[in-house]
Order: sequence, then structure tokens, then C-alpha cells
Amino acid sequence: MDIDSGETGSWIGYGVGAAGLLAALAQMAWQRFFSSEGRANDALVSQLSERLTAMETRQTKLESDLDEERRLRRKAEDKVHALELDNLQLRAVLKAHNIDMPDSFVKPDDPDPPVEPA
Repeated sequence: MDIDSGETGSWIGYGVGAAGLLAALAQMAWQRFFSSEGRANDALVSQLSERLTAMETRQTKLESDLDEERRLRRKAEDKVHALELDNLQLRAVLKAHNIDMPDSFVKPDDPDPPVEPA
């Protein structure tokens, strides 16, 4: 015999390994493209991708709405602050002219102004 038995064994091992790899690839292709489970998995992935995209869109809209609300709130707070400063200046001018303000008027730090009956 001219062929060494060790060489023949290694060729057989490579052949078995290649056949196993081919069988595994064929099984994966079958499950992916031809089985109902593979099609169901593809449909599930597609649905989840659509839902994720919709959620990302809603989150982006919510974030932009919140940014707009924060901007408007800051603008309103700035306006309130300016009015409080004007109120303090007016009180100081009135006090400089010896005009007393009754305590029933709204003070700058009073969160609930008194309501006078009509």
C-alpha cells in the first residue's frame, strides 16, 4: 500500500466535518426560508421593527413637545419675575412719597391672592 493510513483518516475526517457543516447550513436555510416557524420569526422581527420605529417617533415628538413647554414656562417665569420687580419698584416709589399700601393687596410672595367679593 502506497497510501499511509494516517493520511486517509485525515481526509475522511475533513469529509465528515464538511458534510456536517453542509448539513447545518442546509438545516438553517430550511428553518429560515421554508419552515412556518422561520416565516413566523421573520414576521415577528418585522412587526417589532415597525413598533420600535413608531415608539422612537413618538418619543421624539414627546421630547420636542416637552422642550417647547419648558421654553414657554421659562418665558412665563421671566415675565412674572419682571412683574414682581416692577411691583417692588412701584411700592418703593409709593413709600418714597409717603403713600402706604394696605396689607390686603397682593404681596409678591403670596401664592393665592385674596379675592374681593363683587
